[in-house]
Amino acid sequence: MLLQLINSYLTLSRVLFRSLLMIGLCALNPIHAFELSTTTKWSSQMGVDTWKLNPSVSKDSDPGFSEENTNLLLPNAATTWSYKNVSPFITVTGNTQLTNTTSFALNARADQTVGMRLDEASFQYNLSPSLGARLGVVNYKTSWCRTYEPNNGWMREIEAICVTPQFRDVTGGAPGAQIFASDTVGDYLLQGQVGIYRPLEFNYAPKEYGNLIPSKGFEVKTNRKAGFNINVLNLQTAVEMRLSYLRANQSGYLTESNLKGDSRQTSDMWYWAIGSPITPQLSLRLTQLLQSQQSDCRSDIAVLGSACNLELELLKNSTALEFAYRINGVNLLSVGVSRTKFDLSQDFYNPARDQHAKARPFYINTQQVAAAWRHDWGKGLFSIVQFIQSNQKNGSSGQNFASHGNAVGLRLGYQF
Repeated sequence: MLLQLINSYLTLSRVLFRSLLMIGLCALNPIHAFELSTTTKWSSQMGVDTWKLNPSVSKDSDPGFSEENTNLLLPNAATTWSYKNVSPFITVTGNTQLTNTTSFALNARADQTVGMRLDEASFQYNLSPSLGARLGVVNYKTSWCRTYEPNNGWMREIEAICVTPQFRDVTGGAPGAQIFASDTVGDYLLQGQVGIYRPLEFNYAPKEYGNLIPSKGFEVKTNRKAGFNINVLNLQTAVEMRLSYLRANQSGYLTESNLKGDSRQTSDMWYWAIGSPITPQLSLRLTQLLQSQQSDCRSDIAVLGSACNLELELLKNSTALEFAYRINGVNLLSVGVSRTKFDLSQDFYNPARDQHAKARPFYINTQQVAAAWRHDWGKGLFSIVQFIQSNQKNGSSGQNFASHGNAVGLRLGYQF
């Protein structure tokens, strides 16, 4: 296990070096920033996660349709690397001051759920105390995922969007540019951000196309995104609110002879959240994500034949409620509940597109309850114990494929 952990760390280091070089070559013009650190800060977390899974169904009965095990969204669900009950994790985060007005920020991670992931490698420049910009690989910052927070109390967050690859396209980052602004109005600190993103640049995410993959030979041709974030913080009560939107326009090409042609898809994502202290030790957080992926047909040539004359929409809805209790300076208890829903609807047309029939809608409904206890042992050592209970149903009208399961995990980590 020690050799596996060291090899993972060395591999991530090589990826980070190549990414930094890539971004550095692109920074030919001054780059602006809103958030500018006055000191250089770098930190890393590394360690080992151990899970014991107890699902009612050990494998999916029909992969791609009825996935009773995968849809439980336990730690083995749709992992990028082959799932192991014992696996290493690494995160690296930092901010280096370059001049009085410029800095460089980095967020990267490696674990079996998402594989190797560079969420941020961007240069920043402060145009004024309240206005600036960022350029490079930039984090969407659409959500409140706590992957890089040093005091994160979860092994696996209660927000499904933060820990499952199905939401990678709206919670990660991509090559792009962002403009920031902030202002104080009465007791409120207002922060805003707008950004444009190009995941295909530098071969950053060549296969990203949401969850609607038209065919095995599909090639992504365009993937353009734009969005905004608004954050409001009450300086007296510490109540914080977030509203985010991310739009994607995507297209690709199908290489199969019976489908050869172009495919198009759009995606609209809304995220809102509120966090509030209840007492000096107790706080709550409520989050919700809504995403709609829409496609008019599998390919242009399919419109003329019988292979694919349809319009489809995939709706994703993820809601989470969490309470965190700070027992003392070294112990943190977190409990939460979440509900994640996928709904797929399809309308089939004849070649003339003057008649259509509605297919039976397909759905996935997963509910989880989780609790975690974090203890900091001192000198950078920490441990987290977590329990997850999960229930799911998936299928279509008249069909229900249900399952349940739980997971118990232990994280041993070191941060420096």
